[in-house]
Amino acid sequence: MTKQAEKRAAVDVAKSVKKVDASKEYMLATGYRVHLKPVAASLVDEVVGRIEEPQVPMWMNEDKGREEPNPAHPDYLKAVKETDRARGIAVIDAMVMFGIELIDGLPDDGWIEKLRYLEKRGLLDLSAFDLDDPTDAEFVFKRYVAMSAEDLAVLSSLSGMNEEDVALAVKSFRGSTARGTD
Repeated sequence: MTKQAEKRAAVDVAKSVKKVDASKEYMLATGYRVHLKPVAASLVDEVVGRIEEPQVPMWMNEDKGREEPNPAHPDYLKAVKETDRARGIAVIDAMVMFGIELIDGLPDDGWIEKLRYLEKRGLLDLSAFDLDDPTDAEFVFKRYVAMSAEDLAVLSSLSGMNEEDVALAVKSFRGSTARGTD
């Protein structure tokens, strides 16, 4: 595909994506009021591109006297699965951060203490986040408290993801298994 065709494809996709009225309120399944916004495909692509493919292991083919790739190696297959999951989570993270605007700001209803309790019990790892930082706190709230799998599907479709992408993202979303139905 030529660079011009790639650019044209992006324009065509943009025209087909539903326009979101930023002034229109959406109620998340968890009860929080938000504005949903499409997330730029280039942002999603950049985020996914940051997660490297695992290297295919080599094996010595004695019959041919040379090393050859072994894409069927169990460790490699496991690494591919982990990479796919990491990419799905990265897409969700980008969509949650950039696609959800909290109407009422961060609530003060004990959600941080509840998440810290789960972390204390070893059920959640928040070590990568500084909950005193407003951006980190907003992301953690959106990702682990406000957003349900059903909401993710709506946001994904607004961002122009196809049904397969949406299903993969929802499957990767811990909220769909950890909380059950919201």
